[in-house]
Amino acid sequence: MPVRAAGPDPADRGEVLYTAQFLPVLRVLQLLGAGFASLILLGFVAVVVYLLTADPPPALLAMLVALGVVILLSWGALLLMTWRQARMALVVRTAGIEARGFLRDHWIPWERVALVETADHWYWRRATRIVTVDGERIISIVTAFQNLFLRGEGRDPAYRDWRLPQLPTRQAIDAHRRWLSGQRQR
Repeated sequence: MPVRAAGPDPADRGEVLYTAQFLPVLRVLQLLGAGFASLILLGFVAVVVYLLTADPPPALLAMLVALGVVILLSWGALLLMTWRQARMALVVRTAGIEARGFLRDHWIPWERVALVETADHWYWRRATRIVTVDGERIISIVTAFQNLFLRGEGRDPAYRDWRLPQLPTRQAIDAHRRWLSGQRQR
């Protein structure tokens, strides 16, 4: 039987308290669109292979190969971006915050969180911004105001002031406050 070290397991991120992500139907539609794009790409590859077997002139052959490489790279980038966007989320947990972004994923335990606030970024307005104790600022773009309906949240008329936090930010602030109050009681 393996011996476990005393203390919390570093792989345990705690219980999920709140998740902000795109609606499941939108994520499925994104992935279906990626699958449809793959079918179009396979059709293009089949046409190129057919033309290459017909013994085309060298100039046409070079043009087909160059066009095929450009299209393959473009579709590959499109599929990668679609997959990354479909998994974006802000997950508030009992042990910290998980911010899955378009390019990077962040796991920030509550010990490293200095502040959770509303971002004043020019484009990602009203998004949840996590400020760490070492000054790093992480914006969860899935929580931005323009993604409100894509997350399935209705517009809250009581929060017309852009400085007031939206639901994901309020949930993260509440969880951080609960963690802070639990730390103070010890």
